[in-house]
Amino acid sequence: MKKFFNVIRRNIFYIALIAGMAALVAMVTIYNIRTNSKDKENGINVSKEDGNQQANNDSVKGKTDQNQQAEETISDGTKTTEKEVTTENSNTTQHNTSETERETMADQNAAVTEEATEEVVLDFDGSQGLIWPLAGNVIIPFSMDTTVYFETLNQYKCNPGMVIEAVTGAETYAVYKCLITEIYSDEQYGNVVKASLGNGYEVMYGQLDEVKVTKDQIVDAGTVIGTVGEPTRFFMEEGTNLYFEITKDGTPVDPMSMIE
Repeated sequence: MKKFFNVIRRNIFYIALIAGMAALVAMVTIYNIRTNSKDKENGINVSKEDGNQQANNDSVKGKTDQNQQAEETISDGTKTTEKEVTTENSNTTQHNTSETERETMADQNAAVTEEATEEVVLDFDGSQGLIWPLAGNVIIPFSMDTTVYFETLNQYKCNPGMVIEAVTGAETYAVYKCLITEIYSDEQYGNVVKASLGNGYEVMYGQLDEVKVTKDQIVDAGTVIGTVGEPTRFFMEEGTNLYFEITKDGTPVDPMSMIE
């Protein structure tokens, strides 16, 4: 044992040096361990902060994107609304334009008709000669002073017009320049056309089949009024005929006194 202590005493310097170096190594190791631990904690904190920052950035970006999408949606909606409003306004304008055009055309047509009516003067006064409405024999003459015999009716009565013998399909002519005033069907006279000659004079064509004029039409003398049809049941015995009548202010006038 004594020998052991002597050895230590002789080598105390080396022992102390070794112990100091060991202590220094231990201190350095402990320091490194603590430093690494703090770095790891700092790294974790930094990672957390980075993660939070990234999350915040993503959140902000998401909100920004959502806002941008919302703005784009609103913008698209506004554009769509503007387009719809524009289309609706365009359709309304076109509709209004069409109505205006129709009204303008109607006014123009009315003006043309009125102008044409004003330009045409119906000046028949009874002194001018009328042409025959149809070539044929008079089978029942005009008679308002005395009665004449109607074979089909088997009776005598006054006749405000004259009955002219004809064939089915024969053309009937305007006896003078006139304005067509009425077109209708009558049980006694069949299809009827009435026309004004002017100054209160009117003519009537009865027992027609096809009518070739229209109401409010102005025709010259010799224009085809229509064609003769089959006789009505009131004139079956008399056969196919044209009934022709002239009135002055509603009073029957003898056609023969005016026809050349």
